[in-house]
Amino acid sequence: MQELMRMVHWSEEEPRDRQLRRIGARHLRARRREQRRAEAAIMEIAWSRLC
Repeated sequence: MQELMRMVHWSEEEPRDRQLRRIGARHLRARRREQRRAEAAIMEIAWSRLC
């Protein structure tokens, strides 16, 4: 019975863990995208000042 309860508890936690990883990955991609945009904007300003 205890083994069955452990299996049920484990199977309930697994999707939650996967969801947290997915959300974490989504945030990481968003941060990287934002950083690339900021770097591109800085480079554009730098080039416009040189010209």
